[in-house]
Amino acid sequence: MIKSIAVVSPAGGMKSDDFHAGAAALQAKGFDLRIMPGAIDSKEEHPAYLAASDEVRAADLTAAFLDEKIDLILCSRGGYGCARLLDMLDWEALKQIDKPVAGFSDITALHWAMTRHGIGSFIAGPMLKYLTSPDELTWQSFLDALEGKPVSLTLPALRPGTVSGQILPGNLTVAASLAGSAHFPSGKDKIILLEEIGEAPYRIDRMLTQLRAAGLFEGALAVIFGRFTDCGGLEKVLPVLHDFSKYVKCPVFYGAQFGHEMPMMSFSSRSTVTVSALK
Repeated sequence: MIKSIAVVSPAGGMKSDDFHAGAAALQAKGFDLRIMPGAIDSKEEHPAYLAASDEVRAADLTAAFLDEKIDLILCSRGGYGCARLLDMLDWEALKQIDKPVAGFSDITALHWAMTRHGIGSFIAGPMLKYLTSPDELTWQSFLDALEGKPVSLTLPALRPGTVSGQILPGNLTVAASLAGSAHFPSGKDKIILLEEIGEAPYRIDRMLTQLRAAGLFEGALAVIFGRFTDCGGLEKVLPVLHDFSKYVKCPVFYGAQFGHEMPMMSFSSRSTVTVSALK
C-alpha cells in the first residue's frame, strides 16, 4: 500500500505556490510527503529550464530510491531534463529496489531507461502539477495504477485485434530522443502507448519513422496512440497514424485518454492491460 511519497523534480521546476498547492492536496488525501531538496527551484546556478543542477536532481532521485520509508517517487512536472541524468544514475544499485516512479511527458526518459535496465516498476500518469484538483476519472485511475489493477481498453483500431500484456507508455518526442542510446528499451512483448503535444504532423511522422528504424516495434504486442494535443487536430494526425499502421505487424489503436489533457488515465508497468477494437 502506498503511504509515503517522495516528491522530486528530475526535469523542470514548478512555481513555489503551485508546488505547495499540489503537496497540500496530496496531504489532504492522507499521504505522507517528503519534499526532496531540489524539488522546488533551487538557488544554485543552473539553466533556467531545469529545477536544479544535474547533480542535485540525480542525488534526489537516488536518495528517494534508497530511502526504505518511501513507497512512491512522484515527479512534480515534466518539461525537459531527465535525459541529462541517465548516465549519472547507478542502474545496478537501483535495480535492487522495486519502487515506482510516477509521471509522464519528459519522465518518459526515466521510465524507458528503467525498462531498459531491468527496473520494471513505474506509473505513467499525472504529476504533482496535475494533482492539485484532479477530476474523478484522473484520480481514480491514478489510485488504481498505484494498486496495480488490470486495465481494459476498447478503442478505435487502425489494425484490429485483441491483446493483453504489459504496457510501455511514453511521450513520442522523448522516446525518439533515446533511440540509439544505452537507455533505449526493447518493445518486444510490450503494448506501446505514445502521446504528443505541440508537434506538426510531419514531425510526428518523422519520429515514428525513427522509432521504426530503431526497431522499437519489432515483436510489439500492439501500438496505442493517446492524445496528440495541439498537433493540428485529429483530422491531420490520423492520416499519419493510419500510414504508420501499414509498416507494423501488430494491432494499432488510437484515442486513449493519455497525454497532456485531463481527464487522464494512469498506467502501471506492472499491470496487465487488455485492448480490443471498438466495433
